[in-house]
Amino acid sequence: MSPGRILFVGLLLLVGLLYVLNPDVDRFQEYIQEETAKRAGGLGTTSFLNERLGRAAGEIASDAFDRENLYLASIYEADLNGRMPGGEWRFLGIAGWFFVLDSPLDED
Repeated sequence: MSPGRILFVGLLLLVGLLYVLNPDVDRFQEYIQEETAKRAGGLGTTSFLNERLGRAAGEIASDAFDRENLYLASIYEADLNGRMPGGEWRFLGIAGWFFVLDSPLDED
């Protein structure tokens, strides 16, 4: 097999893997709930209460996001402040992971 064919087959395998691992809305909702529960840990309450509060808040927040399916990845967007500036969140979901692209917390 020539190096060109090996590269082509490897590229096809990578594209197929990214397509299969493209996170769906349910996985994103789980991610938001987990992250919200982690951030609630700084409130000084019990871990049980943190998890309950985080999951409840994450469930509400995850319903407010729009998904743009790019087949190999997904972009989730929400403007939590409505029309006011400073509430835009963007996440990239790829290969089963999520990364924050834009956050109002990044702006000073």
